[in-house]
Amino acid sequence: MGQVIRLPVLAWTVPFPEVSTELDLAEHTFLSGIRWWVADHRRGDDPLPRLCRTLDTSNVHDAAFSVDQLMFIIARSAHRQVTIHCPRCPALSDDEKHLLNAASLAQAGRSDLAERTLRTALLTAQGAEFALGPLEGLGELFAEAQLLLRRRRPPMADHRFESWSPPASPEAIR
Repeated sequence: MGQVIRLPVLAWTVPFPEVSTELDLAEHTFLSGIRWWVADHRRGDDPLPRLCRTLDTSNVHDAAFSVDQLMFIIARSAHRQVTIHCPRCPALSDDEKHLLNAASLAQAGRSDLAERTLRTALLTAQGAEFALGPLEGLGELFAEAQLLLRRRRPPMADHRFESWSPPASPEAIR
């Protein structure tokens, strides 16, 4: 007699919006945290005090430490310049979408996919591995505060690629 094993399915409901105002509360809270961290870091200020205040408004004060660690890792292990917009910018960059996607995957218990997302899109292999701890901690703290990150279609899943084949040539080997 055979057994049926149900595998967990990560449903991709909708793509990421192009503007931050269309994010839900959990996504917006995480995005605000990373944007304020970058803004303060660029000015040479310690990002943690504002980060604590920003996340405290959503009752996830302790998540500030996870965001701080995550952004510290990103700042030091990105394999290219990461695009994070200013805190009040309505646009949502692809890099911000990748971070939101990785955080959602980590919160859903799919750290393997979160690591792959970070490694493929933003970070070195070691950086992506180091980023898992803060992402998992952030996911747990958000879940305790009922801030569940929404599963959305990854940014690259929206791109369509056309296939190409070389034109037939009379010299082609048959």
